[in-house]
Amino acid sequence: MRGAVVLAPTYHHALPVGTRIQSYEVKSVLGIGGFGITYKAYDRTLERYVALKEYLPTGVAVRTVDGTTVVPKSEGDSRDYEYGLRRFLDEARTLARFNERSIVRVISYMEAHGTAYFVMDYEDGECLDARLRVRITLPAEEILAIMLPIVRGLSVVHALNFLHRDIKPLNIYVRRDGSPVLLDFGAAREALGTQSRTVTRMVTPGYAPFEQYLANTKQGPWSDIYAIGATMYQCAVGVAPMAATERVAAVHDKEPDPIRQVATTLKGKMSKEFVDAMLWMLEPMAKDRPQSLDELLPALEACARVSEPSRASVSVGSLPDTVLVDSPDLTGNPLAPPGLPPETLHAIELSLAQHVGPMSKVLVHKAAGRSANVQALTELLARFIDNDEARMKFFASTRALSSGDVLGRAGAQGGREPVAVKRQLRQAEVDDQLMAAAERLLAAQLGPVARVLVKRAATSNKNSAAFRQALAAELRDDDQRAAFLRELESMTSEH
Repeated sequence: MRGAVVLAPTYHHALPVGTRIQSYEVKSVLGIGGFGITYKAYDRTLERYVALKEYLPTGVAVRTVDGTTVVPKSEGDSRDYEYGLRRFLDEARTLARFNERSIVRVISYMEAHGTAYFVMDYEDGECLDARLRVRITLPAEEILAIMLPIVRGLSVVHALNFLHRDIKPLNIYVRRDGSPVLLDFGAAREALGTQSRTVTRMVTPGYAPFEQYLANTKQGPWSDIYAIGATMYQCAVGVAPMAATERVAAVHDKEPDPIRQVATTLKGKMSKEFVDAMLWMLEPMAKDRPQSLDELLPALEACARVSEPSRASVSVGSLPDTVLVDSPDLTGNPLAPPGLPPETLHAIELSLAQHVGPMSKVLVHKAAGRSANVQALTELLARFIDNDEARMKFFASTRALSSGDVLGRAGAQGGREPVAVKRQLRQAEVDDQLMAAAERLLAAQLGPVARVLVKRAATSNKNSAAFRQALAAELRDDDQRAAFLRELESMTSEH
């Protein structure tokens, strides 16, 4: 984007630039996560750039004061650290066996400074996650051009009983020639999460299937298939799917599957074959998904034959140039808070939700970060509404918000707030703090369905008292209900 300004992220646990690991000299950080850091490094022997991945599980290990050595945090963490280290090296050995163009290639691996590293080809291009931050959605033929080669390459990996376990846009790289490569296999991450009770199980909400949240639950190709479907969903819809736990909670509560509701927005934009294949991959229960990539591949190939240019692809190129500071980094951190007043964004979000459903919140947040004013924001968001009449209603509902982009400021200056904002503020009496506290308390009694119940109660009840009573009614007896209300009052009155 012309005029864009990006502040490079700072990584406090990374190796300093210039550090030498054998013949490799660290030049910059490519990505960082809870279990490792990937660097761009220069191979002084072969005189070329490589990607260097370091094992550093921050839950159980720290870097010492020398700036390079990695050690377990305590004697009690040593066993988990060593177990994860062995699996990290197993991952390197396994990946070194593959020579598929769409699967990251491991050149070598080594142990040094108390930890381990493996060396991969450095690819020139862009992360799929970065592409989506600019374009928001992609047409079906572009999605399939990225995902089909990955599915074909991953089938070779699955044939050797090796899973990825963390497929998402952040782990897919698109080379300059358009060919994709799948990065960052999560074997060490999963192994450590399984071995240790002190380390939180590593999943990426939205992309991880339900079985990946549960200990001692069988995973297989169907687990990676869910993540591939979730990645296709984000490319098509513009936001990641709702977390699998929330979907299962909704089904448990006999509510419609939120994913299927949102997928209806793709009608007329994507082929029926594409939407059906994607929803098949995203079935909440593992047994209902394709059980292998060989079973899935014919469906995706059929999609490729019928796919047409999509009207869902959104580019910000036609909008006024916007300077972006603190743009999302490679860890997937969200955009910097937009400059428009929160009340304005909330009003636009609620208006958009009438036409596109629950994805409105994330769409507004993402689009606001690259919109200079309300008019530009609504023009961008309107592209997600495929009905002309509905689009005009959306424009009409937000027209009052365009008067100088001063919503929310007028009240502070003694002016009159627009009617649309007053209406939304009256509906916002149940605040985020109350919802979070209620969900924590309710989850202790009802499990993951609590999140769905809280959201439903917040939507249906206009004030906090009615909200509290509605949730208390979900509990079995008077004692539980009384205790819930008492503890909720205590938690929210402390702040």
